[in-house]
Amino acid sequence: MLSVAERSVGALVLGALIGGLTVAGTGTPAGRGASAPVVTTAVATPTPAPTAVPRPPATKSPATKKPAAAPVDRPIAAARPLTGCPPRPLPGGGGPRPLGAPAVAESALPPALPVHGKATDLVALRGKGLWATPFGTKPVDVAGLVAQAQRSHVRSIWIRTGGSRQGYYGGQFLPQLVALAHSRGLRVIAWDFPFLSDPVADANRARQALSAGVDGFSPDVETAAEGTHLTARRLRLYLSLVRRYAGTRPVIATVPRPSSARRTFPYTAFPPYADAFAPMVYWSCQEPGALVEQSLQRLGKLLPVAPVGQGYDMGAEGGRRGTPSRLETLRFLDAARRGGAVGASLWTVEQAGPAQLRALADYTWH
Repeated sequence: MLSVAERSVGALVLGALIGGLTVAGTGTPAGRGASAPVVTTAVATPTPAPTAVPRPPATKSPATKKPAAAPVDRPIAAARPLTGCPPRPLPGGGGPRPLGAPAVAESALPPALPVHGKATDLVALRGKGLWATPFGTKPVDVAGLVAQAQRSHVRSIWIRTGGSRQGYYGGQFLPQLVALAHSRGLRVIAWDFPFLSDPVADANRARQALSAGVDGFSPDVETAAEGTHLTARRLRLYLSLVRRYAGTRPVIATVPRPSSARRTFPYTAFPPYADAFAPMVYWSCQEPGALVEQSLQRLGKLLPVAPVGQGYDMGAEGGRRGTPSRLETLRFLDAARRGGAVGASLWTVEQAGPAQLRALADYTWH
């Protein structure tokens, strides 16, 4: 997901690791390199989907002392007033840079593959989750990440394993992370940032991550303003390949939250291939519960929804300065659960404030 992490990654990743957690680097997924041959643009039929990976047994999470759960007998009130609003405008300005020519011309792309099946269940994304954003240049503290997930009482770790700019780097940590997380009853969802300049190459990174045994895959599909060559043909080809590689495991589409400014975003192109939406509900100066409800209402008509909440300081991109409060985080989680979301998560562990991580741990998701 592209935000301040893509534009200011050095300072953000190195400065805000929580509780000794050292998830760092430069972002593109890295799997261990599956044995199946890498598909090139000239190949229309991809490698068969990897063998289904056994799911970990349901085990009790952390042996650490569990904090008092947040009340769930009544709705958590709206988190207002929000301090620091409205934010001061950033100096300078200017819009996004124009896109260059894609690596593969539209006319050279093979057709999208037919869909022969989708996920058999959504266990991988049910309940609470926590995102991690390594970038491939520094080792991932696998044990520290799993320990933080256990302290936060989440069920899933969403970890970046690559991107169009950085390539695939999940192989540096996925085998160790999947094994340790599964032994603790946690699920692992790999995520990647495809620019769709070469949809087949983007999908091959997903293939590598899925071959490493993750429980699901989430492509972070952004707008053209973020550098994505977002055409219908490119998106469908990419999603069809990812769907084939995922087999019966879920494909979760991480997308911008629906708003009046995104009327042209192709949400309706995802349902044939994806199993759920994970809209990026970053609220800044808006009320988090209202934005969750809006996302559930609009996207829930197409697919199950598992919103991603704001766990970072939006000041560097023109939003409110500082990480959200405990109350805002509880309100986000409560609105998601009560609204019928499959799950909810926070992006990202490297930047979330201590109060947010405690709120994530305290909130009981039935």
